[in-house]
Amino acid sequence: MGKKITVAKAKKLQKKWWDTRSMVTTNGKEHEDTCQFYFTVEELQTYLAEVKTKSLQQGVETPGINIWFGAYDETADKPSLATVFLAPTKRVKSDDPEMEFEDVANDEIEPINETQGKWPPTIY
Repeated sequence: MGKKITVAKAKKLQKKWWDTRSMVTTNGKEHEDTCQFYFTVEELQTYLAEVKTKSLQQGVETPGINIWFGAYDETADKPSLATVFLAPTKRVKSDDPEMEFEDVANDEIEPINETQGKWPPTIY
């Protein structure tokens, strides 16, 4: 798999994020927010199998997954906290003459979210 990186590179990337962008998750407020989210391998395998099956039923030959940042609404007992969700994509012929294909959201398949982040937030 050609897109893998070393653990050392991953730690460097995450530290750079922490050092330069962690204030974005708090919007300058005093609460801490997580930047790590956990899915079990089984949850991911089950979800990816569902995306693959439903995509094939739709005639989508090259499904993909986008990983998006999100934030929950503030509640009476919690500030607005960060989250991520995985959303299916489908490859379609592009209208852009410089691109043959583009990957767009496949809104016919629901994203996956309900995950937990490490608390309190820590660096990888």
